[in-house]
Amino acid sequence: MQLPEWIRNFRWNWGWALLLVFITFMSVFLYVFYLSFKELRTNEMYVKDYYTEELQYGKVLARKQNADTMRVPVKISHDKKGLTVRFPDYLPPQKVKGTLVLYRPNAKVLDKTIPFVLDSTRKILVPSDSLAYGRWDVHLDWQVDTTGYYLEKNLWIGK
Repeated sequence: MQLPEWIRNFRWNWGWALLLVFITFMSVFLYVFYLSFKELRTNEMYVKDYYTEELQYGKVLARKQNADTMRVPVKISHDKKGLTVRFPDYLPPQKVKGTLVLYRPNAKVLDKTIPFVLDSTRKILVPSDSLAYGRWDVHLDWQVDTTGYYLEKNLWIGK
């Protein structure tokens, strides 16, 4: 088999090299651009009706301020056992009631809502095997008597 004449007569020079570099650069750039839009489509909205939620956000800010002014703050941590939420010792456990929301930004199927009432240990434990690896947003909303509190924390759960 014989090569076509235009291939046999081809002469490589700096112009062709520049064209090859430009085409390679544009291909990589367009691929990264495509991947960024693909990632945007996989993230789901946390709240379907976020306009009404935004109107209620003033109440959430007041609850956040209550949590920030506590003598000893609530601690949220993660270790091999799982996600631990530890309340301070001065809070009466029988009066603390609330909700722990574990929100996964890229997979709504993995979201968890856990209502709780504290026991004498003053802590909540979510086992590691029930949490997938990746980023989690923890939203803790609780009430002691008539005072409401709210706390948010972002966690990365890895291997």
